[in-house]
Amino acid sequence: MIDHEPDPLRRIPTKHTAHIRAEIGAILRAARLQRGLSLEDVASQTRISKRFLEAMENDRFDEFAAIVYLRGFLKGYCDHLGVDFSEQWSKIETTSAPQEAAADVAAATVSNAGTPARAHAPAAHAPTDAKRSESSPGPMLILLLAFALAVGLGIRLAGDRKPADSAVMATTPRVLMPMPRTVDPRVVLRTEEDAWVQALVDGASVFAGRMPRGAVMEWKPSRAVSLRSTAPEALRLTVNGSPADLPTPTPGGEYLIDIP
Repeated sequence: MIDHEPDPLRRIPTKHTAHIRAEIGAILRAARLQRGLSLEDVASQTRISKRFLEAMENDRFDEFAAIVYLRGFLKGYCDHLGVDFSEQWSKIETTSAPQEAAADVAAATVSNAGTPARAHAPAAHAPTDAKRSESSPGPMLILLLAFALAVGLGIRLAGDRKPADSAVMATTPRVLMPMPRTVDPRVVLRTEEDAWVQALVDGASVFAGRMPRGAVMEWKPSRAVSLRSTAPEALRLTVNGSPADLPTPTPGGEYLIDIP
């Protein structure tokens, strides 16, 4: 087992954000203000905490517990504002590469320093004359003593290493993998009367206009569907094949359908 192995989920650039400061955060803030949205509006529409939105706009990426969370929130925010996510994420990956390499080198150095040196048996010198040969112990006895010494040293070193190994295993957090969906989510919208409808899927606008009576639209969202309508009573909703009522609208008249 390698001691002090770095956790790949926590490789968040904390010492190199100065190189990207006033880039990613400024781009996100400018795109939000251009759309006339407040942080509260974005938090309500994307379900991303206002605290994390402020952290991204101020380049405080070290406030995220793991890099997978930073990547997910940044992608959702970029998609909602129409900003190129790949371009922004490449800046973070570029700045985090030197830190990851340094962490790997440090881990390898600590691992090599903690490896015990092997015990070597002392070399037996051949007698130079008959008198030295008669008074010195036999080669077999020397080998047995060297073997016993090596075994004793190995047992002692193994006993010293067990508590450290156990402590590392006890403090290493378990990473819970998300359960995969067995069926892709599907949302179907039908109109019983003519109605004006605006639809956003995962924060991206997919339709805005008049839907005639009997019209049908179908989407496969990964997070949520947002609807606005002048005649919500004329809308009929089906989620994963089951009829569903429209949820209670927000103060702004938006119906948010979360995907389970």
